[in-house]
Amino acid sequence: MKKNFLAYLLLTIPLVSFAADNHVEQTLNRYKQFLDKGTYEGAPCINSLAVKPQTRYYTFKKAFEHFVQHQGKVIVELGTTRSYTHGGLPGCMQDNIKYWEPTNPESWDWGAGFFTRMAAECLAPYDPIIHTIDIAPTHINRCKVMTHDFKDFIHYHVTTSEAFLNQCQPESIDLLYMDTGDIDHTTALLHLREAKLIVERKVMSPNGIILIDDIKNFIPGDPSQLGKGKYSVPYLLSHGFEMVADEYQVMLKKSAQ
Repeated sequence: MKKNFLAYLLLTIPLVSFAADNHVEQTLNRYKQFLDKGTYEGAPCINSLAVKPQTRYYTFKKAFEHFVQHQGKVIVELGTTRSYTHGGLPGCMQDNIKYWEPTNPESWDWGAGFFTRMAAECLAPYDPIIHTIDIAPTHINRCKVMTHDFKDFIHYHVTTSEAFLNQCQPESIDLLYMDTGDIDHTTALLHLREAKLIVERKVMSPNGIILIDDIKNFIPGDPSQLGKGKYSVPYLLSHGFEMVADEYQVMLKKSAQ
């Protein structure tokens, strides 16, 4: 990637000004149509469900407002935002910047949620510290470009989710976003290992919440219908957590003692 092209691209990313009142809702509303469309089009199995779940817009809003209400500080994202272009366009999951359109949200990879950018935009007025983790250096490098205007409070880590959780201090995470891997059995087992570390190391703060992506994007025929959370969600529910939202994503918090 040539530096002059990268510099030009970074200059095209719009800087955002903030007013704290209703900032989460106002920001998400700008992207609602994309979050809704990306959720449903990316998970055709939703059509087999008796009740259509709420999209990522709903659970992002609920999670971010909870974070603000409880004066959260630290966000950890397991699995970074890794593509600037969605799967219906050339250039998806590629480093070639000729395909990237920073000022055209319609082209962004909404099927994957775009959490890093959404969390940064929605919560910037509240001085968060965001840690985004991915095993692939190319994914982290793309995320750095996508979130360049928020780089002062985002920390980018090339490591495994398990290694990162293993070094977290007790009660140090206010919002944990679990989005590692693809939708398959291997990923479901990884999420279970992550869940065990969350419980064993007690990494969630007293008002902390866990948001797990792709729950209703399950493999056809899987009776659990829990996608990536096939094993982690039941484990967390039996180890001190309760369900706050059960939609395309699930949101959990510590059970009342």
